[in-house]
Amino acid sequence: MNSSLRSLPISTIRLLACLPIAVLLACCSEDDGQLSSALDKIPIDSKTVAPQKSEVHQAAPNAAVFKGVFAADNCGWSEGDSIWTYTLQSLNHNSYRLSSGVGDGSALFTRTAGSDDYQDGNTVYAITSCKYLYGLSATFDDKVQISVTIPRTYHIDDVGASEGCSRMPAPYWGIASFGSDGSLEATFSGLTSLLKIDSSILPIGTKAVVLTTHYFTDLIGEGKPVDGDGEPLSGTFDTVLEEGAKLAANPIFYSFDTLRVNLGDNAKAYKDLYIPVVAGSYTALNVIAVTRDSKYPYEWEGQLLKAFRNDASFRVNTIVTCEQESTGIRTPKI
Repeated sequence: MNSSLRSLPISTIRLLACLPIAVLLACCSEDDGQLSSALDKIPIDSKTVAPQKSEVHQAAPNAAVFKGVFAADNCGWSEGDSIWTYTLQSLNHNSYRLSSGVGDGSALFTRTAGSDDYQDGNTVYAITSCKYLYGLSATFDDKVQISVTIPRTYHIDDVGASEGCSRMPAPYWGIASFGSDGSLEATFSGLTSLLKIDSSILPIGTKAVVLTTHYFTDLIGEGKPVDGDGEPLSGTFDTVLEEGAKLAANPIFYSFDTLRVNLGDNAKAYKDLYIPVVAGSYTALNVIAVTRDSKYPYEWEGQLLKAFRNDASFRVNTIVTCEQESTGIRTPKI
């Protein structure tokens, strides 16, 4: 200790030791006061204010109106299209008919039968094209299993579409919910691929279009079909309605290796034909414009429009265009 300090009384030494702490506290108090004073001078609207929660206004549920949107961007609703809604908890269902949006990927539908009685928490399944719906059932894990018939023979009215529209001879589906405006809405995906055939490429005199995967096909006319492996094109198929759902053959149902569309007298009324294609690929898929039938099975007169090989992809929820095979021969068109 310094000799000068030794001569001081102990009480004085203690007082001197406390002075730095007092000065430090005084400085802190002075700074705090200056900071508080500075904050008080900041305009109120530039201070940090806790954000206020915005109110979300949900319209009252209105099951009388349904908004249908296609997941794919190359689809358009057609006049007369319909939607049905189902839940696992009830056998009752609503049906809707297109009211506006022909040719668009988004359209409005108006309820034609059913009610507003939707229970909270129940999943609402929306399905189109129920003409060939074979059945609905529940799985053990509370999902919907759907069975659909793709007939061996369609009429052109089932698959024909006008300019800018598409058709859904096999169902599209989606899970419905109430939107911000209160109406039901769903985004629809297909359960098959669709083969699109421009009616202008059909030769004059075409009475039907036939798809076949048979192991031997005899064609009298233009083009040579490719031998297939008999993969299914028509019959009854099923799937569970969940993400990526796709119709597939089930051994409990019959299936066939041909699919036919009869044109009748309405061929010129439609721009395109949309034919469902179940499998993702085929050993060979022959598309034939038939001008005359034969008395023998798997033999036709007409023209081979296209022979798809196993490198062709028919992915679910896609539209594949049938581009005519080049034969070097100009055939008159319808």
